[in-house]
Amino acid sequence: MFTKILLPTDGSETAARALQVAMDLAGRYQAQLEIVSVVDPLPFVYFADGGGGAEAMACYQDAAEAAAKQGIAQAEAGARAAGLPFSSHVLREHGPAQAICEHALSSGSQLIVMGSHGRRGMDAVLLGSVAQKVLTLAKVPVLVVK
Repeated sequence: MFTKILLPTDGSETAARALQVAMDLAGRYQAQLEIVSVVDPLPFVYFADGGGGAEAMACYQDAAEAAAKQGIAQAEAGARAAGLPFSSHVLREHGPAQAICEHALSSGSQLIVMGSHGRRGMDAVLLGSVAQKVLTLAKVPVLVVK
């Protein structure tokens, strides 16, 4: 049924729970895991006028790259320990939900398994829900793990 399962990760607890579900499904279906983390290269507008914007951007980019690589490394370690085939990628795209959905199609993934932080109310309005946006945009089935 599934030969490739896409697992977006941000290194969070919910991503770790999604990893467990994705690994279980990959084992059952003898599927490959496609592990991704998304780094938004331009998350905010800054002015390179000596006011510290360039330094803030560089600091963000370093931290975001490190977090993405750490989340991927955790998922890779789990897949390796379970004996599952996997590939992994850091996606550098604006808009994580769109990047996840586009990567699902381009990689030939038949299922997206991802965690949800369960944001509600103003947190959901202000921070947005990547999982909710993926559910809206995805052309393949999505399994959301809480």
